Amino acid sequence: MPVFLDLNTALALAQGALDGGNVRAAMEFYDAALIQFPDNPDVLEAYAEVLVHYSGQPDRAKQLLRHAIELAPNEGHLKYVNLAQLHEGAEAMSMYEQALRVLRHDLAHTRPRNEREALKRQISSVRCAMAELFLTDLCDLDEAEDECEKAVAEALELWSDNVEAHHLKASLRISQERNDEALESLRVAVRTLKTLGEEDMPTYETQVELGKLLMQTSPRDAFPYLLDVLQLNDTNAYVWFLLGETARMRQKYNDSARLLRRARILVSSTNTEALRDIDQAIRVLVSEMGEEAVSRVPHMDEPNPIDFLEDDDDDESGDDDDDSGDGDGDVPVDS
Repeated sequence: MPVFLDLNTALALAQGALDGGNVRAAMEFYDAALIQFPDNPDVLEAYAEVLVHYSGQPDRAKQLLRHAIELAPNEGHLKYVNLAQLHEGAEAMSMYEQALRVLRHDLAHTRPRNEREALKRQISSVRCAMAELFLTDLCDLDEAEDECEKAVAEALELWSDNVEAHHLKASLRISQERNDEALESLRVAVRTLKTLGEEDMPTYETQVELGKLLMQTSPRDAFPYLLDVLQLNDTNAYVWFLLGETARMRQKYNDSARLLRRARILVSSTNTEALRDIDQAIRVLVSEMGEEAVSRVPHMDEPNPIDFLEDDDDDESGDDDDDSGDGDGDVPVDS
């Protein structure tokens, strides 16, 4: 067991091992640091994050985070955020509220402009997490819709370029059957994405979810956007699937057939749920095209369907901005 001269050395060695991909060594460093500095919140929080994201030990991570909170309840919001992500519903909301309390206190006592802007962005992100809970786990609460509105509004007020906030606003508007407003928010999100630096870019998962919402409000907008998302990872069968479904909604049937075939080839044979969803989409496509038309689709065996996409036609009946071309707009779960 290593013995460290100081805390900074311990944290630096652990982080260095983690950056190098040696999770086992990083955990050994954190274990040693925890023995030497058992009541240091920085060690507790850093180790908890590794336990969650790299070793799948959420219960131990919860213990460390709760101890960090006991030691410094009014300093550092991330331990509350991390603990919230390990809970659901009201328990998660309680942790986000504590994170918000700490951040607002810090903002009220911070003067440098750059530090204030950073805190505002952090508050915006926490408010997004709270809004998402009101749209999901806590959606049955009487006050859920109003609280979600407030959370999204504050998130955008503090950070107008927060793509996740625009995304959540669109989700809320769709739930309210205000699809025109939802599409407006989604278009702002897409435009904003193109201006962000890497440090402000939302997660890949958020970008995929944005495409799913666009499918429900405007397949015409969704298709080119999903093509951009595909460039981030062209082996993701789910994005190929979304492209195939979007093409079908736009009545681009040949494109849809080729794209769905590509999704079927890429999806793991062990992912039975994804296989079921793709096969169901193919059956729907065949019912709309007819078996004979499907058998005549050219270039079905080509490895890159993108090379054979049909030209856009703005006059096609199935591609109006306010018509998804699909009755309920549901998209199967991520594969």
